[in-house]
Amino acid sequence: MSLDLRQFYLENVTQDEYYYHFYNLISNVNMTYNIFSGEQETEHYDFQVFDIEEAIENFKKSCQPEHDGAGKEYDAWFYLTLFYLYKAGYAIEEFPRVVEHPPKERNEFTYTDVRNRLIEMGQDDNGTVRYATRRVFISQLTFVQKDISISLKESIEIKFKEISNRQASFENMSMDEKLAEIANLIENMLKKDGKFLNLNYSTVCFDFIDDNKIKDFRKKLHCFRHSSTEALQERKNYNNEQKYFMIDYGLTIIKIIHVLTD
Repeated sequence: MSLDLRQFYLENVTQDEYYYHFYNLISNVNMTYNIFSGEQETEHYDFQVFDIEEAIENFKKSCQPEHDGAGKEYDAWFYLTLFYLYKAGYAIEEFPRVVEHPPKERNEFTYTDVRNRLIEMGQDDNGTVRYATRRVFISQLTFVQKDISISLKESIEIKFKEISNRQASFENMSMDEKLAEIANLIENMLKKDGKFLNLNYSTVCFDFIDDNKIKDFRKKLHCFRHSSTEALQERKNYNNEQKYFMIDYGLTIIKIIHVLTD
């Protein structure tokens, strides 16, 4: 099942985030102003992607030189993809800051930053950077995700896909989505016939994890499962490093449950 990047943005961006700068562009991307009738929906731009790889390809397309100064569809692709990559914990090796803090104008990156980097690399022709050079450079940008140190068995990956509303692989989820699905999978694995299993965790992990610790952890993840104002506000209490830790910790719990219930 595909992911609507525009819907993902509108449902997940908060007013205190840097990415809220682009809210008007994203929310009104299909609207056109007419002096006689005001704002009307005249476009039907579609921002669906199947996975992170397709999102990255659409981002690269929005950065190609033939789209310099192009319409707001390419602007929207640019910022929507970067927002999704930001939430998924990705960075661009050649431009480490752009995912977290993109410029207010797309061309500042696609023309100015790219051109300056190519000149630094000696890829210019007496100060002129050819379109072909930009195209190749953009097509070869390297996207990296912060390593999740806990590897998943195929059977656990299948479980994540089964409970995901969009049948997404764990790797293709944003950080908040990963935390929500970790909470869902823990419940799915432990809750049988309306009751939670009491497992002997000490046989695998000594006293580092027990029923109470898992219960407390699940409570911390409630805000990622819901979209109320209170839940969205609670999510903002966690920074990215804390989310990375909770993802690793949650996967450890899932692997232990899997061992004890397999």
